[in-house]
Amino acid sequence: MYRLYALLVCTCAYAQTVALPPDYDTFQPPAVGNSYIDPVFGASIQRVSNAMATRNADRGGNLTWIENEYSTASAFNSDNSRFVLLHQSYFALYDGAAGAYLYDLPLEVNATSEPRWSRVDNHTLYYHFRNQLKSFDIATGGTNVVHTFDQYASISGNGEMDISLDGDHFVFAGDGRFIFVYQISTDQALPALDTSGHGFDSIYITPQNNVLVSWGPPSGTARYQGQEMFDSNMNFLRQVGHANGHKHLTVDTNGDEVLIWTNSDDPNPLPDCQNGVVKIRLADASQTCLLQLDWSLAVHITAPDGNGWVYVDTESPTNPEPDSPKWVPYTNELLQVKLDGSGVVRLAHHRSRAVDRYNWQPKNSVSRDGTRLLFSSNYGINVTQYADTYMIVPGN
Repeated sequence: MYRLYALLVCTCAYAQTVALPPDYDTFQPPAVGNSYIDPVFGASIQRVSNAMATRNADRGGNLTWIENEYSTASAFNSDNSRFVLLHQSYFALYDGAAGAYLYDLPLEVNATSEPRWSRVDNHTLYYHFRNQLKSFDIATGGTNVVHTFDQYASISGNGEMDISLDGDHFVFAGDGRFIFVYQISTDQALPALDTSGHGFDSIYITPQNNVLVSWGPPSGTARYQGQEMFDSNMNFLRQVGHANGHKHLTVDTNGDEVLIWTNSDDPNPLPDCQNGVVKIRLADASQTCLLQLDWSLAVHITAPDGNGWVYVDTESPTNPEPDSPKWVPYTNELLQVKLDGSGVVRLAHHRSRAVDRYNWQPKNSVSRDGTRLLFSSNYGINVTQYADTYMIVPGN
């Protein structure tokens, strides 16, 4: 059942209406495990966690927040039977069908170790520890060293990367400097790029196992600016964006690998697409505007493997009230955006308020097949750093 969804599909340039969430300052979320229907857009929203009633296995007492790690790392395994959430400093395992907490993962699988699901084995999580890539079996509880990178003291994915589409490649930065691709099946670290003298923000493995590097400021068109693409041996291919920004990678319906990116820092944005959600075709860096937003809105972007959609959460850091002129179209919403730019499905208001610098942000995370969407919210509960996780099944 689509309820109101069919009425709320709009094109990028049209029908950007203001939608006001009722009872904004008084609404309370349901008890953990229960659901409610978004009163404006009709999505069914299930509460997954109750942080402040959950024991903190690391430091004692109870938790303050439970969230997705980040929008670009899928919390779900490939069959959606399990997902992981960050319990402040460590991760816990949840049942994907019921949305129920199962157990805490070992403390070594923590906020700095970037656990990522295998795409070929739904029981296996990869993570890194110091200079090792390791695996954890959720069925047996066993851990295994996959590879030790002796040439480095530590490796990292810089917080945003995920495993490759073929399930066989990771991109890492050794000692915060040397960017390289590791292939699981051959147990081989490919040639590294020495970034000395060039600060970078994030690294991604693309659907075709190229590498995307987002450089630090300034923005521009010169080498080591904006976003650049390399092959798996870290040979430079082309610049694909003039500035860094929240983003995700996926496959378009025609098989092209594409970057979905917010262009708010682009010094040369597409016409009529300022503060836009933009699709960049990596083969030639051509751009398509998917959605233009008001300058007051920030976003996070999450993309499934290639079902023709991308998911966006919008965030208003100024924390407007719904009756304020600052409550503009798409304020504090969860959106499903068509990759050809032809439409937007407005799923729900996330109802999270800016009471701290980061935890209030929803950081939506979609399953690989696009059938499950997680987001976090504080629902206006004025506790610093507080947030819990909620789940939507789009279309239900």
